[in-house]
Amino acid sequence: MQVAATFLTKHLISSAILATFCLIVCEFSTDADPEGRHFNYLAFHNPPYDTLIRGPNGTFTTFGASLELVKWLSAKFKFTFNVSLVNQTLIEKYGTHEASFYQLINDKNVDGVLCSFYLTMDRVERMDFTSHTWSEGFSLIVPRPAEESRLFAFIGPFQPTVWMLIFISLFVFVGMMTLFTWFYNRQRWNNLGSATAIQKSVFNYFSSHMIYVINIMTNQGCQEAFSRTSFRLLTGVWVLCAMVLVNSYTGIVTSSLTTPKMKPSIGSLEELAASRDIGVLIRHDTSIGEQILKATSGVYKVLGDQARLHPDQILGDPFTLASKLETGRYAYPFLRTFAIAFVGNQYKKDGKCRFKGSKPLPISAGYFSWLYKKNSLYTKVHSRALMDLWESGLMRFWVNTQPTIPKADQCFADSKPRISRLVPIQLSDLTSAFLILGIGIGLATLSFVSELIFFRLNRLQI
Repeated sequence: MQVAATFLTKHLISSAILATFCLIVCEFSTDADPEGRHFNYLAFHNPPYDTLIRGPNGTFTTFGASLELVKWLSAKFKFTFNVSLVNQTLIEKYGTHEASFYQLINDKNVDGVLCSFYLTMDRVERMDFTSHTWSEGFSLIVPRPAEESRLFAFIGPFQPTVWMLIFISLFVFVGMMTLFTWFYNRQRWNNLGSATAIQKSVFNYFSSHMIYVINIMTNQGCQEAFSRTSFRLLTGVWVLCAMVLVNSYTGIVTSSLTTPKMKPSIGSLEELAASRDIGVLIRHDTSIGEQILKATSGVYKVLGDQARLHPDQILGDPFTLASKLETGRYAYPFLRTFAIAFVGNQYKKDGKCRFKGSKPLPISAGYFSWLYKKNSLYTKVHSRALMDLWESGLMRFWVNTQPTIPKADQCFADSKPRISRLVPIQLSDLTSAFLILGIGIGLATLSFVSELIFFRLNRLQI
């Protein structure tokens, strides 16, 4: 009995080992060897990672990091491959990404797509995916803020509340000076016996005091001939107050007139949602575009609602998106490398920094994988190779050395505001002064015409 039990135990152990071995063999047997096989990949324009240039008669040229990746796999596994374009009719119907997915799923001659994609549940259910080939954060491409107009820069040194108190104080002070003058001269005015004459005298003194107060504030100087101590004390207080106000103003006005002040910059999705001048562009076939359009709350929903109000801001074609983005009226949330490339290309094209990339957005970094047909025999073997490729750093090297990413470091440097400029004051700095002069000339001309009309009417009545 003991011998039989021992034999049975050994038989069970041997069976378990054999079963385990068979499972392992079966598991690895699903990974077909790609050596000697031919693969067909779909390609589309995906700057700056992958560039596709169309030629005449349906010809095209493509280059980029994804093509380098396929070349690396081809050399490693000794297979051949060719690249074809995504069907344009499908692109117009579904958008670039969904069109490539449709062909990959339904066309038996297509094995994969020459691009890395962000994994969503929908994509995972429809296609096989490899280990990630690329990882990157997101940022905003926004127009660089323009310089604010300095037409009213002369108001800048004081807050509106200060200006309001200055004008109130000015009229109060002139009113007190007129009151004192009326009190000093009331006996003489009573002897005039004419209410009209008294009113004219009060008006003349009010005008004279107003000119005096304004002359003191503008450092022009003036004289008020009164020997009364109370009047001198009143004017002395005004002179002291005006000295503080004028010196405070002149100490800041030069900087206000000559230092460029930029409009508020957009650096977050919340600031973009609150902006009235800059709209949002969304690619409906990208992961972040889908998240914004499908959001039911938060800033994503606000941006999605704004885009839906203007359907031309929801796009699927990268060329159309780039053209609209170049107008400087929109912002676009996408991968950091795309932002760097777009800003650099615009600097190379225009010779100035028209755009900027925001700091990384508080969004989880995107991990991007290659997609193959569902239940493909080559997914796992390619996936293990792509993990080795990622760890080697070659993919990042291929992306960073793309000719489609020109350098424009000056567009990303944080420029510190300068206190003053070592150049002569320009006409644009003094626009406000000429505006005041123009308004003054206009009012004087209007007053002159009114006086002339009034004089002519009086003559006709006589």
